[in-house]
Amino acid sequence: MKIRRFAVALLGVAILVAAPARASAPAAPWSASWGTAQGTAIAVGPWQDETLRMVVRTSLGGSQIRVHLANTFATSAASLAHVSVGVQKNGPATWNTPVELTFAGAASVTIAPGAAVVSDPASLAVAAGTRLLVSVYAAPGANITSAPVHQLPQEVEYNYNGYDASGQATPAPYTNTFAFSSYIAAIDVNTTAASTIVAAGDSITDGTNAVVDADTRWPDYLAARVAPLGYGVVNAGIVADQVTADVSGAPSLTSRWLRDVLSVPGVRTVVDQGGINDLRAGVTAAQLESAQTTLIGQAHAAGVRVLLTTITPCAGQSLCTSSFESARQAYNAWVRAGTSADGFADFDAAIGNGAALATAYDSGDHIHPDAAGYELLAAAVNTALL
Repeated sequence: MKIRRFAVALLGVAILVAAPARASAPAAPWSASWGTAQGTAIAVGPWQDETLRMVVRTSLGGSQIRVHLANTFATSAASLAHVSVGVQKNGPATWNTPVELTFAGAASVTIAPGAAVVSDPASLAVAAGTRLLVSVYAAPGANITSAPVHQLPQEVEYNYNGYDASGQATPAPYTNTFAFSSYIAAIDVNTTAASTIVAAGDSITDGTNAVVDADTRWPDYLAARVAPLGYGVVNAGIVADQVTADVSGAPSLTSRWLRDVLSVPGVRTVVDQGGINDLRAGVTAAQLESAQTTLIGQAHAAGVRVLLTTITPCAGQSLCTSSFESARQAYNAWVRAGTSADGFADFDAAIGNGAALATAYDSGDHIHPDAAGYELLAAAVNTALL
């Protein structure tokens, strides 16, 4: 059964089922070097005798790794016979035989609907900026009919139908490629202190209109800036995400704050970009400010710092009305005046031109930056505050 590209319909429908937090992990000696946020689940296959080989890119180096797998939002158990990780050579090929991961000493693992697991530590030295291939193999009879997804990975992913490719450096030709990631939630590396920055937000953080397989989202550029400081960056953006309300395929930042932000191993600071979709949906600046203040308080209680960002403009996009612009200006004034956060990054000043994106940084849809604009957003983050 081929895996097909899919797009989630982003409708204003509340999500009623909250998924549990990612598998618990101490802040040290592990910190997340890569991570993603699962936003929904899709009907699949059924997947059986099927290998998914997916790309991740480390932002923090270490001599050992471990992999988090999550079955968030899915309605069927994930019975995986083998899981492996190797350094990408090109496409679906790895430089050496992938390292097989174990879970409590076993090669196979079954993840219940809504549950998460973490692998045993594996000896695999990686540097910051290393592209890895993580393979998960569902054996014959696995009969997986529902799988969790992150819908905008910005990497080409590979599928092998009727074949266990998890242990091979150069597998047979793949069945097809697909445009989402499934199951893999985080990659940790061994560290001596909490070293991870979490970028939380919507499609501007997730990287809509970024170049596929080129690492041109603003969290990618930020990762390059902070790597010399010994920090990693996890991208917890979800397309269409709001701070205050769930929509189909995008649980709100409020509802996923524990799972996708505060439970990330080794998290030390959050850069919170959320808010543009709230204001476009009619949420008032005061309501958004109140929600953000609550999230900041929860982070501080957990010993995590928070930087807010100002909201970028989007004149020319249908929901970016004069009412939106008034609310945006009010919220940005609140952020700049000083809040309970530990600082802010002025994304508006970086790429804005009044009520619109600066033409030089508009990807074409008037709301998402191009690669140069994403780079400027990363440059607006004061690394001394992280």
